[in-house]
Amino acid sequence: MTFQALFREAITALRLNLLRSALTAIGVIIGVSGLVVMGSATAGANKLIERQIADLGTDVLIARAVKVENALRRGAAVMLTDQDTNAIRELLPNIQFLAREIFSNVTVVVGNTSWITQYWGVDASYADVFNVKLSEGRFFDDAEVRSNAKVVVLGATVTRKLFGALSPLDQTIRIGGVPVRVIGVRAKRGSIGGEDQDNFIILPITTARAHLPNSEMSNPRQLSLIDAKVLPGADRDKVKRDLLALLRERKHLQGSQEDKLDVSDLTQFIQMMNATQSTLTWLLSATAAISLLVGGVGIMNIMLVSVTERTQEIGLRIAIGARKRDILMQFLAESVTLCVLAGVLGLVLGVAGSAVVAHASEWPLIIRPSSVAVAFLVSVGVGVLFGYLPAQRAAAMTPIDALRRE
Repeated sequence: MTFQALFREAITALRLNLLRSALTAIGVIIGVSGLVVMGSATAGANKLIERQIADLGTDVLIARAVKVENALRRGAAVMLTDQDTNAIRELLPNIQFLAREIFSNVTVVVGNTSWITQYWGVDASYADVFNVKLSEGRFFDDAEVRSNAKVVVLGATVTRKLFGALSPLDQTIRIGGVPVRVIGVRAKRGSIGGEDQDNFIILPITTARAHLPNSEMSNPRQLSLIDAKVLPGADRDKVKRDLLALLRERKHLQGSQEDKLDVSDLTQFIQMMNATQSTLTWLLSATAAISLLVGGVGIMNIMLVSVTERTQEIGLRIAIGARKRDILMQFLAESVTLCVLAGVLGLVLGVAGSAVVAHASEWPLIIRPSSVAVAFLVSVGVGVLFGYLPAQRAAAMTPIDALRRE
């Protein structure tokens, strides 16, 4: 029997029980669409992270004090200060730009509209460290930092929440009750790991210290972070080691106290996000695999029912000359055809679902051919694997027993 004939007979058999066939295929449809959405979401999220990291640059080092929970290592708290920044600037020539940073939560008010966000008090060099791109206006300069200027740069989310589609430039907003003038809007960055990268405001560190309380700062010169950009051509890893060694020396840290300070770079962040994405991918794959397994069991069950219902048909076919191989291929073709049709529909729904997820998450829509191929091959594999047992049972019948059965 030719492939075309097998396919026609399979379609005819499936159409005779159209509702049952559709209900049976649901598990495979969900599993295949899940695989496509999972592959697209992983690729889109990774592409967005790579793009954002590329914009920031991989030559950025971030120093911070670490809260140590182990009582045996706790000792006195480590604190980064302005003096540490001065020492870094004087003793580490391979650092091109250096910026101080403090941050905390704050309520921003415009008229009757308020929004809770996070403020970042930074130096003007912060824009050079992180290659800050603006969609409107400008970043503040060193003179404005020295003069405690009441100016602010808004993130895209804060801009949307407070001003909608209107431009916020030269508008006055109140931050913790303090009026400040909007001079810029940072370009939209999207989200990383589910965290909104546009829900913030940036203002001079001197202004933040003078007007915005910060319960985590016990010293007026204390810093949350020290941001550094490595000089082009310099060995980033060596600069990173030198920076950590300098800070440890200044804080008189010995042996077990080493973990009170941390100097990280954005490549570590990439590795962490890739590990998170890998875990998420495995979880989603397991979910899709369970759905395919359930769908496959359903298909096998329905095919067994179909074999029982068509016993006399099978006996008649064998009696007039059909070989066992023909019976096997007939029922196997029905199972595979059902799974292939379910796989095609799952691919369509998966692409549509990927587009919805990409739009909602604001990351690129990427449909990799490999994901589509894997999903399609999996649907064919499910048809063969779970259709073989019913097909084998049908092929094993003898014509006498089959024709006698009611």
